[in-house]
Formats: sequence, C-alpha cells, structure tokens
Amino acid sequence: MKKILGLLAILLSLIACSTSKTSEKKAATARMVYGQVMDSLNSSSYTILLDYVTPRRMKPQFLTSGYRVKIDGDTITSFLPYFGVAYRADFNGRDRSPLDFRAPILSYKSEQVKQDYFRIKLSTRHEMEIITYQIEVFANGKATLDVISSDREGISFSGNINLAE
Repeated sequence: MKKILGLLAILLSLIACSTSKTSEKKAATARMVYGQVMDSLNSSSYTILLDYVTPRRMKPQFLTSGYRVKIDGDTITSFLPYFGVAYRADFNGRDRSPLDFRAPILSYKSEQVKQDYFRIKLSTRHEMEIITYQIEVFANGKATLDVISSDREGISFSGNINLAE
C-alpha cells in the first residue's frame, strides 16, 4: 500500500510539473503576442484580417480569406464585403463593394480601455459617404470591427490583427 501511495505521489508531482510548465509556456506566448499587438498599434501601421461578418438584417457568416482593413499612417485601405440596406442610391454602377477603397483618415483616436483591450475609432470619406470604423483589439490579437456609414446600414466583422507583418 505504501508503494502505491508513493507511486501515486510521484505521478501527481510529475503531472503538476508538466501542468506548471505548460502554464508558463502559455503565459510566455501570451506576453509575446501582447507585445506584438502593442507594437503594431503604436506604430499606426497594422492590418486586421477579417473572417466573420454580422450584417444587421442577415444571418452571420464566415468569410473567405483575403478581407482586411489596413491602417498605414494616415491612410486606410478597406477591402470588405457589404451586406445590408443603402439609405441613398448609388448611381455609379460600381461592381465592387462600397467598403472596398483606399482613402485618407480624417480623424483617429486610440485608447486603452483595459489592460488587455484597446479601442480605435477612425473616420474617413469615400466619395460622398462618411464612414466610421470602430476597431476593438484584444491582447491575444483578436479584433472586432464595426463599420458605421452615413449612407448605409451598419455592419460588424471579426478576425485577428496580422502579426506576421
């Protein structure tokens, strides 16, 4: 019986050491990702890759790869699909999304809401439309994006900040 209890104690201590090492490794990885996210946001040059959309009047759905919003200094490059209601007719006959453009940023505000949570609000003008992008970035690299337009119904996206740049 003493041998079984001894073996059980050794086994439990090995499991505890393994769990401790795994926890330390996860914490180190989280600190590294947090540092990369902070560096990206502070540089005002980052890309958010979006893979999920939540339109206001349609079912949420996954997106194919390639949709993104890139902030590069004072310029935004938006490559997003749009599903929703337009409040003003567009007679340009464009064959691409109204959220597919490159334009100067008119205003930009960034704030750290909590230790691991940042909110960025920026606005831009595309043709006659004023568009506000509210981006929420978490320390693990996850991001959400709400797009609010003067000419169409709002739409939300989610994805990750691209740390590979």
